[in-house]
Order: sequence, then C-alpha cells, then structure tokens
Amino acid sequence: MSNIITSSISGVKNNWHYAWIIILIAGIMHMAGGSIRQAFGVLIVPLETEFGWSPVLSTLAYSLASVVGALLAPISGIATDRFGARKVILVGVAFFFLGSMVTGAATEVWHIWISYGLGLGVAQAAFNVPILTAATYWFRTKLGLGIGLLQASHGLGPAVLAIVVSFLINSVEWRATFWAIGVFGAIVMLVLMVFFRNRPSDMGLRAFGAPITEQISADVSPMIADLRSKAYRIAMQGTTAFWKLVAVHGLGCMGHSIIIIYVIPMAIQHGIHALAAAGILTTLVSVSVLTRFLTPVCADYLGARKTMAVMFVLQGLPVLMLFWTQELWQFYLFAAIFGFGYGGEGSAFPIINRRYYGRGPMGRSFGWQQFGAGSGMAIGAWGGGALFALVGTYNLTILVSVGASLLGALVILSMEPDNRVLIPAWEDSLPPEARSDFEASPTAAGAPAD
Repeated sequence: MSNIITSSISGVKNNWHYAWIIILIAGIMHMAGGSIRQAFGVLIVPLETEFGWSPVLSTLAYSLASVVGALLAPISGIATDRFGARKVILVGVAFFFLGSMVTGAATEVWHIWISYGLGLGVAQAAFNVPILTAATYWFRTKLGLGIGLLQASHGLGPAVLAIVVSFLINSVEWRATFWAIGVFGAIVMLVLMVFFRNRPSDMGLRAFGAPITEQISADVSPMIADLRSKAYRIAMQGTTAFWKLVAVHGLGCMGHSIIIIYVIPMAIQHGIHALAAAGILTTLVSVSVLTRFLTPVCADYLGARKTMAVMFVLQGLPVLMLFWTQELWQFYLFAAIFGFGYGGEGSAFPIINRRYYGRGPMGRSFGWQQFGAGSGMAIGAWGGGALFALVGTYNLTILVSVGASLLGALVILSMEPDNRVLIPAWEDSLPPEARSDFEASPTAAGAPAD
C-alpha cells in the first residue's frame, strides 16, 4: 500500500501539470458548495426546537434536494457534454446562493422544502456531474490519484462544515448561519471559476500523462459533438454494467444517508448534548477523508470492482453497532469505524467508468449514476424518519441501512471484470468526420480523446 501511495505522490512532484490546479479548484468547490447539504443533520434539532417540526417534516427538505438533484443529474450530464462543465457549475453557484439565503429566511416548513429542496437540489446536480466529468478529461494517467484528492475534499467539507454550522447555530442562530454560508460560499466559487477550464485543449495542453507525440485536439462543431455524445451514450446504455452502476450508487447512498442524517438525532435521544453530537458527524466524515483518497488510488492499481465491493461491506456491517451504542465514546468509536467504509463507498466510480467505457463524453454516464445516488439519498433520508415515526425506534432504520450497503456489494460482484473496455468499437457507427482518428483537416478532428 505504501509503495502505491509513494508512487502516486511522486507523479505530482515530478510531472507538474495544470490538471492539479483543476483538482484543487474542484476540491474547494466541493468544500464550499457541495457540503452544506450533507450537514443537514445539524439543523434537525434547532428546527424542531424553534418551530416544532418533526424530523419527518424537516428531513423532507433534504429528501427533496436529493430527488431534485437526482432528476436533474442526467440533464446536467447532457448540458456538461454540450456546453462544458464551467457554464453548468455557474448555474449551480447561482442556485446555491439563492437556496442558502431563502433557507435562512424560512418561517414555514414548506419554505425549507422549496429553498433547500429546490435551490440546493439544483446546485447539487450542477456541481457533482460537471466537476467529476471535467476531472476525468484532465488525466490520461494518475486518474486515481486525482480523483482521490478530489473525493477527499468532498469528505473534508462536511467534516468542517458540521462543526462550523453547529458552532454558528449555537452562537448566532441558524438563520444568520445560512446567510453567511450563502454569501461567502458564492464569492469563493465565483473567484475559482475564473481559473477553471473544461478540458486541457482549452489551454492548448494535452491531458496529464498523454504522450507528447499526441496531437492536441481541435474544437469540434456542436453537430459533431452531439453525434459523438449520442453514439457514446447508446453504446454505454447497451451494457448491463451501466444500469447496475446506477443501482449500486443508489444502494450505497441509501445506506449512508440514513446514518448521516440520523446519527445526531440518535445520539441526542440518548442524552448527548447537541454540540457533542455534531462532533460524531465530524469524526465520521473526517475518517472518510482517508478512504476517499485511498480507494480511487487502490482501484486504479488493483481493480475498481473488487475494491468497491469491499468498501460497501465495510460501510454496511459497522452500522449494526448502533443497536448497542449509547454513550458518547461509543458513538465516536462507531463514527470512526463506519467512516472508513463510507469514505470508500462512492469514490471509485470515476475509475470504474473509465475502465468500462474508456475515454469519451462522460457527462451522461455520471449524470445517470448521480440520479441513482440522489434517489438513494432521498429514500434513505426520508424513509429513515418515516420508519422511526412508524415504530418509535431507529432499529428498523438501522437494518435498512445495513441491507442496502450489502446488497450493493452483491450487485458489484455480479458485474463484468473491469480489466477490459466494454465498448471498444463505439465510434464505428459514426461517420468518418466524427471519429477521433479522422485527420482530413484540422477542423475536422474528432472530439478530444481525453
């Protein structure tokens, strides 16, 4: 393991490339804009205290955000392939700002449903899909390291934000907290977009690790880009692995969304102070940073399918600990163990996509898989509260979390080995001028192979 990590990091030191700037920008974007939704568990108790809203009512906002993000994820993928990641992300910044500001002004539960559910749901779709898509275009080699760094930042964001939000709520109340996050986060993300580029060719560069003899791809017309995107999509969706990956993402997110949302209410139910309970979530996501980084790196070297299956099992089984967890130290111990599997559950998806489908316009693929992820988050978040309201305990909710993660592992193991591309001839259906190897004229070159 240490040799893999050392080899990967040496690639950064010895081969400087703007791809690492893209990863840095994307990582900060995740921390600034993509983490507020994951910290919703901190908000449940303050809303119940001030307004008397039950967890079933308040968490519907989180579920709606997940549903909206899921439904819009395929559209975000299409827009990313057609217009580029940068423009789609800017739409997300606008909705992030509006969603945060209106959430802070809410006085009725349906205000939260609309502002958090719609505003931050749109932002989620406009961040996740284009950020992942752009990252894969910038790497020919060391993709696992790049994605690992990006996914680690995605885990670090909620870890920091859970404590920050909880501290601010206890210091200046929850309304001012959301307003501050909306303003500061939007400013940071707008500055970052000045330096963000969709593809290496936008800067006259090759992807990281591409041979120096490779011609830098020229821009293609929208008509050619649409032809390529359609052919690639049809080829991908013709494989069973495509749809299994959508289902797997849904099951994995269902398994951990229950814990992310309800571990704080579970702890408070056992008499633990709200601020101390927020530290449980911080511990969980802090530990996840390690495996968010390590899992893509290992998947790149050792194979994505088996690596992912192991992490799904490590996410599911520790949840059984919650049946006897009551003391604060026990919750922290659970958070550390669960966080290890949780961090690796979803971080290798870009790697297995590259292994199954090679290089091509990946926006639609990530869009559909984010649809599965958002659906799982919505079902887990709202369903967990509904089950608690139905039976009066979290026992059934815990079992659903365990079952979803383990079922996801079984689906992964039923998929094809990932040591070969499943659609090697996807360009055969295209006219010659739309293929990547067409060199009749500089402007006729195919879409970037990276």
